[in-house]
Amino acid sequence: MKQETILIIDDELSILDSLSCFFQDEGYRVFTAINGEIGLELFFRERVDVVVTDLKMPGKDGIEVMNAIRQQSPDTPMVVVSGAGKKEDIIKALRMGAKDYITKPIEDLEMIHHVIRKALENKYLIEDNKRYRKQLEKSETRYRTITEQIAEGVFTVDSLENLTFTNQAFCKMLGYSSKDLCNMNLNELSTEDSFGIIEHQTTSRRKGLTSRYEIQMINKGKKNVHVELACSPLFDDKNQYNGAISVVRDITKLIELRKQHQKFLRVHGNKSKNMLAICANCKSVRDKKNSWIQVEDFFVDVIFSHGICPDCCEKLYPDFDISELYEDNFDI
Repeated sequence: MKQETILIIDDELSILDSLSCFFQDEGYRVFTAINGEIGLELFFRERVDVVVTDLKMPGKDGIEVMNAIRQQSPDTPMVVVSGAGKKEDIIKALRMGAKDYITKPIEDLEMIHHVIRKALENKYLIEDNKRYRKQLEKSETRYRTITEQIAEGVFTVDSLENLTFTNQAFCKMLGYSSKDLCNMNLNELSTEDSFGIIEHQTTSRRKGLTSRYEIQMINKGKKNVHVELACSPLFDDKNQYNGAISVVRDITKLIELRKQHQKFLRVHGNKSKNMLAICANCKSVRDKKNSWIQVEDFFVDVIFSHGICPDCCEKLYPDFDISELYEDNFDI
C-alpha cells in the first residue's frame, strides 16, 4: 500500500513537532518546514500528497505558498492551521483552494486527521475522474477512428431518436453532412411506416435487446433508400436507456434483385416445372422417377435420322454449294 506524504509548514516548532509525531504514528511520511521558502523547496522536490500550512510566517507567508502550489499543482489539497483568524485571511485561504481552515491552538489532533483524510479522499476522487475521462476520450477517439474507416454507415441516437453521431459512410448514403444530420431526428429521415418500425424496435432496445431490421430512409434528394439496421442499446452509468448505436447497410440493389426474382418466378415459375434434366456429359435424361435414361431410349417413340444442318455444313464443307439442294426442297 502506498505511504501517503504530508508537508507541514509552520514557524512554531512546537506545532511542527506535535503534528509531525502524530502523523508519523498514523503511518504517514512527513516533511516539515519552518518557513514558506523551505516549504516550497520541499514541495517541488518531494512527492507530496497534502499540505498543512500556517498563514502568518516570516518571509513567504501562507497565502504566497498556497498560490505557488496552486499554480503548479492545482489538485494538491491544502489545509490551513493558523492563529490568524481574521475574516479576510480565511477568505483568501479558501480562494487559494484551502480545503479547511483550522484555528490554533489545536485541541483535537483527531479532528485535523479527519480533515486530512477527507481532503485526500477528495483528491483521489478527482484523480480517478481524470483518469476515467482520459480513458473515455481515448476510447471515443479510437471508436470514431474505427467507425470512420468501415464501409458501413454508423450512427448513434439519444433516447428520443435524435442523431448524436454519424460517420462519413452514413453521410454519403443519405447525402447530408454530419453537422446537418446531428440536428435531425430519425422521424425526419424515415418514411412514416418505417418510423413506426423504429419506435417498435426501440421498445425492445430499452429492455437491453439488440435488433436487426429493414426500413426505408429518405435521402437529401427525397428518394427512398432501403437499409438494414443492426442496432444495440446504450445505457448510462445508472443503467438508464440512453439511446442506441446502429450499423447501416444500403440494400437498395438487393431489394431490386428480390423484385426481379419474384417477377421471374411469376413469369417462368410454371415453365420451370416441366423442365428436363439432361446430363452435360453423356446427355442422359432424368425421367419423372428420378432415373437416368439414354436419350435414344427416353425418346423411344420418336424416329431419329442422322443429318447435318446448313450452318454446320457450311463450316465443315465451305466449298459445297447447298443452295441447289434447298431449291429442290431437299432436306439434309
